[in-house]
Amino acid sequence: MIFARRAIQRRLDGLRKIIESEAVDDLVHRLNLLGKDRTAAMWEVVILHALSTCGNLAHEVPLSDRSRPDIFFDNGAISFTADITSVSDEGLDEESPVFELFKLLARVQEKLSLPSGGLDIRPYRKVIENSRGTRTVLRLPPRKQLNEFIKNEIVPPLRSQLQAGTFPLRVVIDDETAGLEIIIDPAGGEFNSGGFAAYTTPTIKDVNPLYKALKAKASQLRQADGIKGVIAADGDCAAFADDRIGGDTVPMEKIAEEFLRQYSSMDFVLLLAVREGIGAQLPAHTVLRLHPKLVMRNGDERRRSLALVFEKAIANFPEPVNSSSNGAVRAAEKGFDLGNHGGYEMGSGKIRVSARELMEVLAGIRTFDDGGALNVDAARKAPGPQSPISREFLAELSAGRLPAKVSVIRTGENENDDWIEFEFGDRDAAISKFR
Repeated sequence: MIFARRAIQRRLDGLRKIIESEAVDDLVHRLNLLGKDRTAAMWEVVILHALSTCGNLAHEVPLSDRSRPDIFFDNGAISFTADITSVSDEGLDEESPVFELFKLLARVQEKLSLPSGGLDIRPYRKVIENSRGTRTVLRLPPRKQLNEFIKNEIVPPLRSQLQAGTFPLRVVIDDETAGLEIIIDPAGGEFNSGGFAAYTTPTIKDVNPLYKALKAKASQLRQADGIKGVIAADGDCAAFADDRIGGDTVPMEKIAEEFLRQYSSMDFVLLLAVREGIGAQLPAHTVLRLHPKLVMRNGDERRRSLALVFEKAIANFPEPVNSSSNGAVRAAEKGFDLGNHGGYEMGSGKIRVSARELMEVLAGIRTFDDGGALNVDAARKAPGPQSPISREFLAELSAGRLPAKVSVIRTGENENDDWIEFEFGDRDAAISKFR
């Protein structure tokens, strides 16, 4: 996910003192399920906890129409009602399912006894126009029709070319059902590749996933009194990105402004994007940062009071450890992210290794020579050289030195692992020659 598990757990523990235990249990349940709702629950935990440090927070207070907004906040200076939404491009991926196509064609390669890799996919694009602008979609069948499409349109020509010994394998489709080119190297390869038009970049202010998510929340807040708004968080949505492509791209602020223009009952939108930046320390390195943006109507005198609340709340957010796209991928995977696997420090008779990796080595799940790989079985199919960790432990053992001290080096809430440090003593006669 975007934030480290330890950071999320600490905030769950804090929320149990503030909102009903059943509500926290529901968040825990959602966090333990795979899929995009896991990301949504993560954002709710972080946002609710942060606001609770700035004033009085009430959660899911029922309105007259039985809707239950996520937030009612009051700090004495200002109060507001708000809903939280995590926005993704999943709907656009359903319409242009190029990544699902990659996944399904990889299975086809396996069924045809072809090695993995060497797959190149080039979907064609279609531009849809209306009175407010244009948007791009890929010329692919909808996701639910992909299996049948591959079975009927792609597999037969691939089989024929394999039987005829035609290399590389190539399928081109350009009709009313789809438009794409597929090339497969029968020798396989280390990577798959592809090229396609950007179909998630928003080009129409009110036809995109962010606007759709804001609009859905407006109906749920209709009966709320006082100031009301939406906190929209980046759940892997191109509208939140800053790497703009083309002059017709609509930034997230303009989408929020359009939403406020069309829904006069709503007062604010807080946008929470996760973006890459350059760290302050040398050498220059890439870091992830939260990029918040409060959008209100021009001249609204309540802006300063709201901005102060959100500025203080965001200061209590954990640091992002994954981009929104990587966080979404992790949220759909079983198990847990890797920690300091493969990392180490050596010198002055000391060896420092990942606490989690050491536990897995002692449990027989992996060895240090697996290189900290997430998929151990795959790593062992193409083994690398002996790990420096293994070599250093072997060197200490060969020199007759045993650990004299073992220490746990604790890390913070934004880390997924601790370190174990071994400090070796003098040569021990128990495992070396007498001297």
